[in-house]
Amino acid sequence: MSGPLLYGELALLRPLWLLALLPLIAALLWRLRAGGSRGWAAVVEPVLWPVLTRLGLVEGARQDPARLLPFLAAALLVLGLAGPAREAPGSAEYAALDPLILAMDLSPSVVADTAVLNEARASAARLAGLAAGRPVGVMLYAADAYLALAPTSDPQGPIELLSALDARTMPLTGSRPDIALAMARDFFDASARGADGSGGADLILISDGGGASERAAEEASRLKNEGYRIWGLELSRQADGAPAPPPGAFAKIASAGGGSVAPALQGEEALFAEIGSARRLRLAARDAGGLIWQDFGPWLLLPALLLLLPLFRRRA
Repeated sequence: MSGPLLYGELALLRPLWLLALLPLIAALLWRLRAGGSRGWAAVVEPVLWPVLTRLGLVEGARQDPARLLPFLAAALLVLGLAGPAREAPGSAEYAALDPLILAMDLSPSVVADTAVLNEARASAARLAGLAAGRPVGVMLYAADAYLALAPTSDPQGPIELLSALDARTMPLTGSRPDIALAMARDFFDASARGADGSGGADLILISDGGGASERAAEEASRLKNEGYRIWGLELSRQADGAPAPPPGAFAKIASAGGGSVAPALQGEEALFAEIGSARRLRLAARDAGGLIWQDFGPWLLLPALLLLLPLFRRRA
């Protein structure tokens, strides 16, 4: 069936089953239109109708509420198949196992202007503070890429590293986000990619969009297929004299990686909320063992059966 639908802490794990309500509603309308036993009046001799009614063999014009019970029971079964669920206790701790990687663009268009570099550092620090227990790592890239900090649960580790970045940090000048994305694929093992059923890693590019290319979008697409999600924080400007990136190229990288782009110093909270929703959707889709979501679908079988019990009563 399709992917889950989330409503806060509630979810429908298999929402396409709700389409089964359409033929059920059609059958209910047809049943109401038929009007119970009145359809027999067209095929029964008029002189026999009062006798059959007196013996209780037909209901005449009286509407028996019990005739709606099969439809109510079927509706409960459909809802159960749709998988109504809520987050299980402790699911946040389970989800926090997946790392968050901040990929910092230290190309000349960023580091040549202290104000632009400070904007990038401040945005990255905000994201590290929003991680809420997730391990946070830092990757630096220009003409090459390096893992400067392995994912750590220490909230001060990323912040201390970010404060030390300057124009001399990277040995080679340039802007190659494709190399950073390729390095990410080499770094993470099967567990970080979500092969254990977890939500997978999130990688956030913090950049002015310089160096965005088709190759970078291709690398982002490969990462998405391996369980990552790629996001972007776009800096508000570039250093003076730096060439402007192609319009929409940075957003194309994030889109290819299953994510989106938000403005730096303004969109960190909204971006992190979107990251959280995407991770919960993925966890719901992969939660075969019920570690993240409690599925209440099977419990709806009992009230559905209780609704059918009156149909087995003996008639007078």
